[in-house]
Amino acid sequence: MTSHRDDGITKPGIDSGEVVGMMRSLTVAGAVVLFLAFPAFGQEKSADEYFREGNNAFTEGEYEKAAELYKKAVLQRPEFKEAWYNLGAAFGQTRQYEKEMESYRKAIELDPTYARAHYNLALALEDSGKFDEALASYRDTIKHEPGALDAWVNMGILLSRLDKLDEAEEAYRKATEIDSGEADIYYNLGIVHSKKAKKAASDDERKKWLSQEVDAYTKALERKPNFYKAAYNLALAWHKLGDLDKEIAAYERALSIKRSYPEGLYNLAYAWEEKGDLAKAVDYWKQYLEVASKYESEKPFVEMAQRELERLQEALKSGGTPAP
Repeated sequence: MTSHRDDGITKPGIDSGEVVGMMRSLTVAGAVVLFLAFPAFGQEKSADEYFREGNNAFTEGEYEKAAELYKKAVLQRPEFKEAWYNLGAAFGQTRQYEKEMESYRKAIELDPTYARAHYNLALALEDSGKFDEALASYRDTIKHEPGALDAWVNMGILLSRLDKLDEAEEAYRKATEIDSGEADIYYNLGIVHSKKAKKAASDDERKKWLSQEVDAYTKALERKPNFYKAAYNLALAWHKLGDLDKEIAAYERALSIKRSYPEGLYNLAYAWEEKGDLAKAVDYWKQYLEVASKYESEKPFVEMAQRELERLQEALKSGGTPAP
């Protein structure tokens, strides 16, 4: 029997990717003191008025219009850091990353302690593949605002992707000190522990990290009971620890939250066969094939699932052991 758990044919969704924290934010009009007296006829609008109109356009999703209005605001008042910041956010929404970064840097030049500008600059740098610079900007954010939860979380995610696992773990630990009730932090921490387990030099070390992985996903589920990806990854961790009953229970929990979760159905079919319950394995293969037909990403796995279903159905008919 070929299993999806073999590293050579790992199925999409295994050790699901990190959950990203807050995306770019906008300084709303109320965050600065505005002087909104309307201009006299023929007189150009004030920087504050352009700023307010830019915010309105941004809120309506008219990002190009917003950018033009913020440009007029900073043209009138070059020291208007909030307008530079919002100009960067508007450019970010249209994926003009170089212009976005230039705007944030201008805001930071005007106020080096402007934590939100450092944070959005970090996100833009990361989007541009400038990872070392992004890490530096995340650290600048935290320097000026130590309680910036999203900066800690997103820095942890980037560190994990760069395989700097000790630093990633430390970032997530700091995040839990700020908000111990945030499920995504523990979920991401579980992924770091999973990666550490793969690198373990001994079986004892591997089991230590896998146990911590289980603990992290369990805490994520305590904080967000409908977190089906955490339940799914918990099942994978139990599989790696060799506890089939807990693996099955975790898959079933994931599917109780999201019944149409193809990865869960696929893996649970294999788990029930391993448990020796071929009838349940057949049932889950049938469910998988019904759900998989709705997902383009599942096409590469449908043929294998169909073969597995036919193999088990044949075994049930003959009353024998399934062929490998």
